[in-house]
Amino acid sequence: MTWRLFRAVMAGLLLAAGMAVASAPADASPADAAAPARIMALGDSITGSPGCWRALLWKHLQDSGHTDVDFVGSLPAQGCGFAHDGENEGHGGILATGIVRDNRLPGWLSAARPDIVLMHLGTNDVWSAVPAQAILNAYTTMLDQMRASNPAMKLIVARIIPMNPATCSACGQRVVELNDAIPGWARARSTAASPITVVDQWTGFDTAADTTDGVHPNSSTGIQKMESRWYPAVVAALRPDSPAAVGLHVEGTRVVEANGAAFVMRGVNHAHVWYPNQTGSFANMKSFGANTVRVVLGSGQRWGPSSSANVRNVISLCKQSRQICVLEVHDTTGYGDQSGAATLDQAASYWLSVADELKGQENHVVINLGNEPFGNDQQVSATWTSATSKAITRLREAGLRHLLMADAPMWGQDWQNIMRDNAAAVLNADPQRNTVFSVHMYGVYDTAAEITAYFDAFQAANLSLVVGEFGHNHSDGDPDENTIMAQAQARGLGYLGWSWSGNSSEVGYLDLVDSFDPARLTPWGERFLNGPNGVRQTSKEATIYGGSGTDTQPPSTPDTPAVSAVTATSATLTWTASTDNVGVTGYDVFRAPGASGGTFGLVGSTGTTTYTDTGLTASTTYRYQVRARDAAGNVSAHSGVVTATTGAGGGTGPCKVTYSAPIWGGGGGFTASVTITNTGTSPVNGWTLAFTYTRGQRVTLPGWGATFVQSDSGAVTATNLSWNGTLASNASTSIGFNGTYNGSNPAPASFTLNGSTCAVG
Repeated sequence: MTWRLFRAVMAGLLLAAGMAVASAPADASPADAAAPARIMALGDSITGSPGCWRALLWKHLQDSGHTDVDFVGSLPAQGCGFAHDGENEGHGGILATGIVRDNRLPGWLSAARPDIVLMHLGTNDVWSAVPAQAILNAYTTMLDQMRASNPAMKLIVARIIPMNPATCSACGQRVVELNDAIPGWARARSTAASPITVVDQWTGFDTAADTTDGVHPNSSTGIQKMESRWYPAVVAALRPDSPAAVGLHVEGTRVVEANGAAFVMRGVNHAHVWYPNQTGSFANMKSFGANTVRVVLGSGQRWGPSSSANVRNVISLCKQSRQICVLEVHDTTGYGDQSGAATLDQAASYWLSVADELKGQENHVVINLGNEPFGNDQQVSATWTSATSKAITRLREAGLRHLLMADAPMWGQDWQNIMRDNAAAVLNADPQRNTVFSVHMYGVYDTAAEITAYFDAFQAANLSLVVGEFGHNHSDGDPDENTIMAQAQARGLGYLGWSWSGNSSEVGYLDLVDSFDPARLTPWGERFLNGPNGVRQTSKEATIYGGSGTDTQPPSTPDTPAVSAVTATSATLTWTASTDNVGVTGYDVFRAPGASGGTFGLVGSTGTTTYTDTGLTASTTYRYQVRARDAAGNVSAHSGVVTATTGAGGGTGPCKVTYSAPIWGGGGGFTASVTITNTGTSPVNGWTLAFTYTRGQRVTLPGWGATFVQSDSGAVTATNLSWNGTLASNASTSIGFNGTYNGSNPAPASFTLNGSTCAVG
């Protein structure tokens, strides 16, 4: 119930009693007359019985001025100690898959007409051993229903709280598997018109301390933790269109200048707060081509405080050296582990104290909220999202419109992916949506796979990322600096090496130059400044200083593709990555019919170096070539041509299927389990399994392990999901679904994988 409605009802009663009620002023703003935002909390007993985190959330919104909200749903509020707007759709014992099976959500949506849905669902599915993919399939169906109800629906979905019930020893790991998959599910389906935000309710939530029974949040700490994590995302969803960015700002994954020119940071960290007299270092760093300097300041808790005059001088030194100035508060380093470390709130107070020096410098200055703002304490680091969002809000409310940089928790290395999984929520909390995220890559990132996976996650989520610190060695391991630099260059990501000079003796190997002398490069300095993909080779000066903002250089030409996994109807191409002076953003794939002649036409585009062309004709020859693209629209020359001839179809292909479908419920229902094995010598990259039921059997969607579609004639296709699309030689994957039948339930006579008939057994 909206409390605006409550006030209107009371006004009517007062008038009926002959009492005067003041009318709204004639100059009331349009916002005062706007309909309240309708919020539906959708879930199980964690949401609805009594679900007092909702009461705390409503009160927090009211207390912070967000009074135009209406919590909606078919269930009434339950007792939480104070009156609140508590209507909801928190149904005890309900499963996400059950909501879809019984088609319950459309009715709830029609009655409540929500603008925002808060969804904490899956606990009972996990308890019932429903696979994570089946739960995500149910999420997808519900998302489609939400968007059918309201094309501008905003979905805020939770990584659910952990479970440790006495009767389910496997539930804890099942929750982990579901939660690990939710961010990727959200990234793949979020749109500008109907955004999806993931709220991390799992990290830092303790089933022993924060629940009553290993499942339901308690009233002493559990509901408070849940509310604190919902709140920033809800506030962001309530916020109207963001004000225009000023100066440096983010556009998707890129940092750009006010004129729209892409700016890729290539720079150095400088320990200014400890060496304030080394002012010549700015020009010396520039002499190697550095277009950015990240300057260490102090907020007064451990170092400094760096005065307004000091900040003014630092900005002047950056501008004299024609560098972008990233200013960071170092006192926050390792909060929770490090004694005396500052909070992000204290860092925000420092930035407000020097705001007069910062305003007007939006083209030249980036504000790095706080260096490595949390240590390895998981309970403390779990507050990264709310603390970072609050700091951003304070700076924006004070009129600071700069590009903001948010460091990762866990000493900057984000080794539990807290920033990775919650960066979207933080960006949404920024009214300007002008925040770039910074990871520090040391010993945690000692393999190419770890580095590329982290970069991939941010690019897939369309979020801007820089490597704010890294080195060639560290006390916690040996970072793979070559991959960091090569991948950053290939993707157009900024990087800032630690550090110019002045490190303590135990980490002196991280000095780029000895004793602040630019003529005395260390091995790390030689590699970072002069080596492949290093600063001198790749840095471009910002256009605000007269640098060329026009990128006219095309990417290098891709190598001739290799062909693999050729079937009767598909072929997979792979090629070596191109390079570019700014960054390759994708590849176009062209196909022509026959071994010669014919015209090449575009058949698809991809952001990776592999592409599977499907829907081909059996026993047919095709030719392929690829080209690379960059962010400026420059395209490379076409690669060499490779030829592929599809299989004949029919017969037995390089695959095997095992199928079982035991009946249950006394007849009429069955559960089909299907295992697909690649018996060929080449990997299968992307697959579709096809078969037909001939006795009227029907698949009950959504199934698990694949996306299932069934025609009226009984033909069924099962297409791989993102996590099981590649089958190495002799590898298998299992999929399944529930189904119904009348009479008999014979197995399908045959199965085809990508058009090739599989052996059955």
